[in-house]
Amino acid sequence: MSTGPIEAALDAARRGLLDLSTRNRLLSLPKPGRSRGVLRLDGEDAGFVLQALEAGRAFGFEAAAAQGPARRGSGGVRLADAAQSPEDARRDNRLRALLPPEDLARRLRDLMQDARTAREETGIATLSLALGALAWRDPATPATERLAPLVLLPVTLERQGVSQAFRLRAAGPELEENLSLRQKLLAEFRIALPDFPAEEFDLATWVQAVQAAVGGQEGWRVEADALALGLFSFQKFLMWRDLDPAVNPGLVAHPLVRALVGGERLEAPPPLPPEADVDAEIPVERLDHVLELDGSQALAAEAVRRGGHVVIQGPPGTGKSQTIAAIIAQAVLDGRRVLFVAEKLAALEVVERRLAQLGLGPACLELHAEKQSKRAVLDGLRATFAEPPVPAPDRAPVLARLGALRGRLNRHAAAMGAPVGESGIALHAVVGRLAAGR
Repeated sequence: MSTGPIEAALDAARRGLLDLSTRNRLLSLPKPGRSRGVLRLDGEDAGFVLQALEAGRAFGFEAAAAQGPARRGSGGVRLADAAQSPEDARRDNRLRALLPPEDLARRLRDLMQDARTAREETGIATLSLALGALAWRDPATPATERLAPLVLLPVTLERQGVSQAFRLRAAGPELEENLSLRQKLLAEFRIALPDFPAEEFDLATWVQAVQAAVGGQEGWRVEADALALGLFSFQKFLMWRDLDPAVNPGLVAHPLVRALVGGERLEAPPPLPPEADVDAEIPVERLDHVLELDGSQALAAEAVRRGGHVVIQGPPGTGKSQTIAAIIAQAVLDGRRVLFVAEKLAALEVVERRLAQLGLGPACLELHAEKQSKRAVLDGLRATFAEPPVPAPDRAPVLARLGALRGRLNRHAAAMGAPVGESGIALHAVVGRLAAGR
């Protein structure tokens, strides 16, 4: 089946989003101590840890074993008890790392700080506990064994103070499979993993399923108890999947996609002329802006309301978020749905805060960071449906007064621009000359 330039351009854009190289830590965990973003854990029962975290328990951390009884280590981590049996160590409330106490405390501080920064800047929660791993070999480098996580559990890393212990907790009940590993195996090894049982997940069962799928590969194995705490993100992978024409039929035919990817011109003309007059284009009945807007902002909102495509540019402080909030409020009034996306979490929060201050908070459903779990989404929908219906206001008196005032101001502006007598000089110019002559 032949493809055209649009399909080829879209496929090239999708390849730029997908990293199936061994640089991707979802396909090749860094060696211990090689990466700030991943901390390998050792000697744990992964199934026990997962079950305890899902039950709401918290785990502390301990550094490599030292002689004598366990005692407080450095910077909020404790030294492991050398007398403790391996069986007991696998099922206690501490996660062990083969690092000196000072190094482990520093790595945990770095992870906590980097996870907080990523969440604040992008709204994406990237800190996860990787459970289980596939040990595989790349045909290009067969002597090097690589570890790819099997599943990831979103977690939070907490600490009350510099002298307090680090605590690890589950951030939500939703486990995520390693989508990058699934695509890597399918694309390069023709290995199709079975469907991921997200609703009734059992780690031991999934380990067996993966082992059965890759059993024919020489030198490959599955490590059921491998654990790693790190910063992992599927965001680009999810974008890659959403841009697949097979997943979203009609994507290639969409005019906006063809314009952005293929450089084609949009057939639809602009909904408003470049030098449109605000009052001529927007009758008073449609002046339902929830925020104060100048002429350019009002025209941008009206263009979107008419189904146009608009690019709003400007430096910080020029009213972009104000315009976006007005556009979203208009869409709510018109019974339409809006998906508002932004690269930075701060941009989302500014608009959401404006809408909440206007009483439109229940109309907003947050789907970023901690708000993206199923429970949070259901709680948000439940809170919105519980809100009482808003009574329709009597707009007639307000619209009548608004129309009269706007007409009066427009007539004044027209008179100031009209020529005086037969002079051909506008009234405002005459007033200016008289003022200068004084």
